[in-house]
Amino acid sequence: MKFYYTILITTIITLAVIFITGKIITGNTYNKFKSKVIEVIDGDTVKIEDGSLIRLLGIDAPETNHPSLPEQKFGKEAKEYLKSRILNKICLFEYDRNNKFDIYNRILAFVYLDGELINAEMIKKGYAYVYLKSKNKKTNEFLMLEEIARKQKKGVWLLMP
Repeated sequence: MKFYYTILITTIITLAVIFITGKIITGNTYNKFKSKVIEVIDGDTVKIEDGSLIRLLGIDAPETNHPSLPEQKFGKEAKEYLKSRILNKICLFEYDRNNKFDIYNRILAFVYLDGELINAEMIKKGYAYVYLKSKNKKTNEFLMLEEIARKQKKGVWLLMP
């Protein structure tokens, strides 16, 4: 019986060390900064005061300014909602150091205003879809919010059968 407890305690300690060491080695890859939003480009892209473009991470809003696509239904509403929430406001931006930019050199970030995650809000209110081509730490949460918006026929989900 003593041998069993020794093995059990040794295993628990070993797993704890592996877990803690793994956390220390991998660490948190997300950085944060604050900036003022000076322009809303569309429902998922904004410009901040240093001129950088920010793409709201994990979401995809209907297009209003795409160079090769026509304006999509609900695009204007998504842009106007985002504008009403964060234009001329200081937001907290959180990005992954290992996946900071998209192919258009926009910073991929979660956007917070007064502690509220705007990316999630856009999905919850039906102004955006979950962007699944590049998953992130909030993808599962976003998928749940999208399902609720879909069932409640909010925003873009009004258009779906």
